[in-house]
Amino acid sequence: MEFLFWPLMIASIILAIIGIARKKAMYLVFAAFSILPFSFYLAATPLFKGWGLVLPFCYLGAAFMLKKQVHWLASVLVLPVFGVITWIGYLVVTQV
Repeated sequence: MEFLFWPLMIASIILAIIGIARKKAMYLVFAAFSILPFSFYLAATPLFKGWGLVLPFCYLGAAFMLKKQVHWLASVLVLPVFGVITWIGYLVVTQV
């Protein structure tokens, strides 16, 4: 199952960057679907207690903001997802 998490997380980051750069909301919707397994996993951990389910909604909110032509807010809405993925990646790489 872990072979799905990292490729899909990286794919969601790439899709989000492409979506914001091209100003296409559909890429962000695909990014939201690709982050779902990771967000369900985070929601099941005691540290996050359901907060992991917010991550796809950040992408969907960014897609909505792109449709409304508010590009700066779309960029801000994807930052929490990038931050959580970066933080988890850092924890995995530096674990002893």
